[in-house]
Amino acid sequence: CGSSIHWCKQWYQRRVRATMFSFFGAVGAVASATGVPYMLGFTSSGVAAGSIAAATQSAIGNVAAGSAFAVAQSIGATTVLGTVGAPAVAAAGVASYLFC
Repeated sequence: CGSSIHWCKQWYQRRVRATMFSFFGAVGAVASATGVPYMLGFTSSGVAAGSIAAATQSAIGNVAAGSAFAVAQSIGATTVLGTVGAPAVAAAGVASYLFC
């Protein structure tokens, strides 16, 4: 009977770890998806001067609607997480390490 209790405890701990890892992974994925465009220079006020986005825009000239560049600018311009994407990814990583 003691070994089955031990097995149940281990099974439960593995499930909790898997759930926590999945949760923090999802938080990190959302923060990355919104934070990366911001870090590249796609901001709420447009393309940041001197950024990778600015260099890309000068190389391609007119930006076509629906292009990857336009989508990245849309994400950078409309998301609140864009400004806190990198710290959120870092926090999710630390939490995942501590709790999983």
